[in-house]
Amino acid sequence: MKEELERLFSGIITADGLNGLDTNTYHWFRLENGETIGLPANQLNERELALLHHFGSPVTIPTGSSTDTAWYQLLHGGKTADELTENALYSSGCRFIFFTVEGRVKPEVFREAMDSLTDHPLACLWFTKQTGLLIESRQTEPILYEKVIDMLMYDLSVPLRLFVTPWLRSVKHASEQYEWLLTVHKQIPFHSANHVLHFHDALPQLISMLMPENDRKYIMHHILQGLQEDDELLRTVNMYFTCNQNLTLTAKKLYIHRNSLNYRLDKLTEKTGLDIRKFQDAFALYLALHNLP
Repeated sequence: MKEELERLFSGIITADGLNGLDTNTYHWFRLENGETIGLPANQLNERELALLHHFGSPVTIPTGSSTDTAWYQLLHGGKTADELTENALYSSGCRFIFFTVEGRVKPEVFREAMDSLTDHPLACLWFTKQTGLLIESRQTEPILYEKVIDMLMYDLSVPLRLFVTPWLRSVKHASEQYEWLLTVHKQIPFHSANHVLHFHDALPQLISMLMPENDRKYIMHHILQGLQEDDELLRTVNMYFTCNQNLTLTAKKLYIHRNSLNYRLDKLTEKTGLDIRKFQDAFALYLALHNLP
């Protein structure tokens, strides 16, 4: 990877450690082999910088609390989790929230807005001026990001997107889990109208991406049975999933009688052999739909 980057950018340097990194002149990234490299900031525009985040983990120096620094050292510096495991704040575990700010906001303003959501401050690490990571402790009721996202965007005056990971029962293996979850976050496209995406909601996309392309095509072909060519039936199925398989709400959203909806679902069964009202059949169809181009 480093050799490929050197063909595109000049002046790339390698760091022996994380102490004393020149963050004014260079943007720092940690590659998959563990090597930390710096690319001259004056050679990178915003688009190139965003693209590089898909090939390496950005390395930034935290400027917030000591907890921020401890998390930074654990996730990027190869330090042990001793300081955090001894912290009562994380005795019940934690979770990561990857964030993207679609605009400009001052870090201190962003932190103030996020800290207002909980009695226990969130650790905050910035990757770039628009992306970063929050670490939420599991001390009280979890933050319901779907319910506060509109308020947050109003307070910050910028669109905000959040990718919420599952809870980690302990911070002991947080570094290893972080690396995998960061890779997942990079791979999953985030084009949904919803501004909060949970890990479990992204599972069908993740499963699809982990499979070879030919396997995805065959699954789609055998499950859908040409469903994608029936616009009315396809719209009905998508609405059914959007409404969490609630028949009454689905019929209401489609502006049709519930009997008409049942007729369409029977038609779906005739076409595909699947009864979407059964869990296994619904999952198979849901997975196949995520393979549509």
